[in-house]
Amino acid sequence: MKNKMKLIIMMIFSVALLTGCGAKSPTDVVKSYFSELKKGDNAEVTEYLLESMEDEVDGEESKEEDPEMEEAMKDLMSKLDAKVVSEEINEDKAEVKVELSGVNYSKIMLEAIQESFASVFSGVEMTEEEMNTMLLEKIKSGKVEERTGIVNLTMVDKQWKIETDEELMGLVLGRADAEGNSGF
Repeated sequence: MKNKMKLIIMMIFSVALLTGCGAKSPTDVVKSYFSELKKGDNAEVTEYLLESMEDEVDGEESKEEDPEMEEAMKDLMSKLDAKVVSEEINEDKAEVKVELSGVNYSKIMLEAIQESFASVFSGVEMTEEEMNTMLLEKIKSGKVEERTGIVNLTMVDKQWKIETDEELMGLVLGRADAEGNSGF
């Protein structure tokens, strides 16, 4: 499960590297970023999604894909909707405030881990397969929530690039706190 989370994070980071082509404004780059996340049609995003679905067998990654997990992750990303609220540019730095609606993946992961621990304390240890099934069900039935955050960008080689920071991760994946907001 740790590998899946790492690969999802890598997927999100990789999209930031692919945005910012041409003379796009910071707002255009952010809109493109969220559009690519939502569609899942970006080749690198698809690659990371598929890698995140791999099962672990004896500590080695298997090349078998889990179609249910792949479907759940696509469903998770397809529920993302972002609206740019404002843009502020200061020389080679920019901040784009975004209102986003999406499933809170961080909260779902926390709930799944808590339920797993609860089962251990009750004398029943969950297998990785049972944990994955529970996680899949939670993703598929996850409620869309609203959150607001800032996407930071930097001008690199005359192109705006999204900085993959904690703020962005909290915005895209949600936060495990009760509010699900990123501080606004």
